[in-house]
Amino acid sequence: MVYDKAKGVKNPIQKRYNKGRIGELKSSINRAFDNFFNILDCPLTPISDFNLIEPKIEVSENSKEINVSAELPGLKEEDIAVDVSEDGFLTIKGEKKKSTEKNSDGTYFTERSYGMISRTIPLPSEIDLSKVSADFSNGVLKINLPKSSVALQKVKRIQIGK
Repeated sequence: MVYDKAKGVKNPIQKRYNKGRIGELKSSINRAFDNFFNILDCPLTPISDFNLIEPKIEVSENSKEINVSAELPGLKEEDIAVDVSEDGFLTIKGEKKKSTEKNSDGTYFTERSYGMISRTIPLPSEIDLSKVSADFSNGVLKINLPKSSVALQKVKRIQIGK
């Protein structure tokens, strides 16, 4: 039992722990997590020969349109595909290919890595598919999705009165 100063009573559940042992346990847990995530970052895993990456996105909406911004570092415009389906899904796909080859003084070195980028986003409103546009610059893809006239008519502002 440990005396609880705040309550002025003994607490039968609380036990005294050696601070050194808690520190050791915490370090062991941190090492286990670090090792686990290092395994996942391995470019070639037994499960597959490529990495599937979900790009970071930002989605904003106003009364007339939806704007999506996606970070796609290291990709070229021709490596990216953007699809918008009639049932309300935006899909961003890309393939990253990198190859390095060095041959000097009798030493030969080659390295290749491939990665698939894919992200599907459900859209909250009906989109005018004929007016969707996209721009890619400095590794950032920006997509503008104007709402259809049907979606614009579905919203009606209600006057609040006493």
